[in-house]
Amino acid sequence: MTEYHTLQELQDLAVQQKKEIWQIVQQEDMDASERTSEQSYEKMHQMYEAMKYADTSYNGNLRSASGRAGGDGEKLHQYNASGKNICGAFIGLVMEKAIKMGESNSCMRRIVAAPTAGSCGVLPAVLLSYEEQFATTEERMVQALYVAAGIGKVIAENAFIAGAAGGCQAEIGSAAAMSAGALAYLQGADPQTVMHAAALSLKNMLGLACDPVGGLVEVPCIKRNSYGAVNAVASAQLALAGIRSAITPDDVIDSMRRIGNQMPTCLKETSEGGLATSASAEAY
Repeated sequence: MTEYHTLQELQDLAVQQKKEIWQIVQQEDMDASERTSEQSYEKMHQMYEAMKYADTSYNGNLRSASGRAGGDGEKLHQYNASGKNICGAFIGLVMEKAIKMGESNSCMRRIVAAPTAGSCGVLPAVLLSYEEQFATTEERMVQALYVAAGIGKVIAENAFIAGAAGGCQAEIGSAAAMSAGALAYLQGADPQTVMHAAALSLKNMLGLACDPVGGLVEVPCIKRNSYGAVNAVASAQLALAGIRSAITPDDVIDSMRRIGNQMPTCLKETSEGGLATSASAEAY
């Protein structure tokens, strides 16, 4: 049996079957989509390659049609190269890649929705930076994508991943949770630690409004990708240190669902509230 509907069930299956989380997620994908293990792996590998290409093909000279997005990734790259960023090489790179990916989305480049286009920069930023900084095999990175997918599947099933349904907590929050779990896995975490990394990350995004200026996934969305990615890294480190979420991982997801349902419509991608109706936004 590989069917799971909660993070606890996913964790239990991995422990009971003495398998890695990614193997449980892959098997469920094979069962649901009638794919062989090779076909499932190849599909996930293609997604990772697409993330890589989107990162390496970033063009800092491009601007979105609105003129509100583009160039910030290059600014951060130059700042990192100057040695002035006190965050360190890894976090600096994570911040840079997240902004670049978000800008590429706004400039109509090819990206991977992970889990959405508006939150496309979080997971690639964490994974690609890890591979670059720690010389990990690509096979391990694909395995980490499976871990992220398993977490995302549970969130989508029990809450939401769309800003229009649950606010930005559902987009950047879900992406951060997926990334935190994937990073914890890459660093050798056991299944319980992976789930708590995801929970700690999602907890910090609860209640986040989705308030895009002008109805476009640019302001403040792109910069939120960077914050979500850094949050994911911090949460993974807390979990790996042995810190546990006082609220169970599945209760955190349920809380996000309840908070999202309680949010007014003006804070769920309608651009009728929050930053979208500020004086600065109206002056754009």
